[in-house]
Amino acid sequence: MGRVKERAINVAPKAGPRFGPVTSRAPKRDELRPHVHGATTRRVMRWATTSAAVIAVAAPVYWAISSGWIVETIEAAHQGLLQTTAASGFALREIRVEGRGETAVADILSAVGANRGDPILGIDIDAVRQRLEALPWIETASVERRFPDQLIVQVTEAEPMALWQRSQKLFLVSRDGAVIETANLGKYAKLLIIVGEDAPMKAQDLFDILAQEPELRTHVTAAVLVGKRRWNIRMDNDVDVKLPEDGALEAWRHFADLNRQNNLLDKDVTIVDLRQPDRVVVRQGHPQPPVDPAVPAKSNET
Repeated sequence: MGRVKERAINVAPKAGPRFGPVTSRAPKRDELRPHVHGATTRRVMRWATTSAAVIAVAAPVYWAISSGWIVETIEAAHQGLLQTTAASGFALREIRVEGRGETAVADILSAVGANRGDPILGIDIDAVRQRLEALPWIETASVERRFPDQLIVQVTEAEPMALWQRSQKLFLVSRDGAVIETANLGKYAKLLIIVGEDAPMKAQDLFDILAQEPELRTHVTAAVLVGKRRWNIRMDNDVDVKLPEDGALEAWRHFADLNRQNNLLDKDVTIVDLRQPDRVVVRQGHPQPPVDPAVPAKSNET
């Protein structure tokens, strides 16, 4: 048999690059994830579009608020509605005032601040009440609409209690201790005069005590607060009655009993001291000189 000759076949490697062997390289970013840049761009565009839309809406709103245009527009619409109601019959025609004594009608009307023909629904009831209660004589006030055209004003005025003497001046005070501004003090000349820094605030309790003896109360002309603790009572015959700090009511009643039994106010007395619970000290106005036993009494015999 013939012999088959083997021939070696050399498989040469493929030619690489011109200047070196074949090597691996990292893919570029845009080659590996080509969709990333497109998505980012779309997000940026959406954000920009949304921001522009928000600014386009917010800018006019901000201007309308900051410039007051909205408030003015709403107020104009409100006033127009009120004028419509007034034209329909809900317009002020009468103001009725109840409870007024010392306060001038002109002062009350000025505090109300409404004119004939104004829309009755446009009157601020709470504001009117506050202005009324700020007047010197008025302690409380109520305001009510009575449709279609009336405003009812009810006031409670302060009750003058006493004249407060301070720094050589007199001030009219009410039962709650408030000073009442008035230019006509002469009208209240018969009121009791109180003296002392805190006298107006403490006088109500004193007046309740004095009222327990009405007959004796009519002879009281003044009361002096001593040491912010107790009272000295001046009677109309210039007798000073010194009340204690504690138990003033009992002491005042005791003094009334003594006066009924002994007519103290008709005697030559300047001070009745009731500060001690177990004794009453009375000081005479013109005490008699003591009798000297060594001096013989004068005889009227002739």
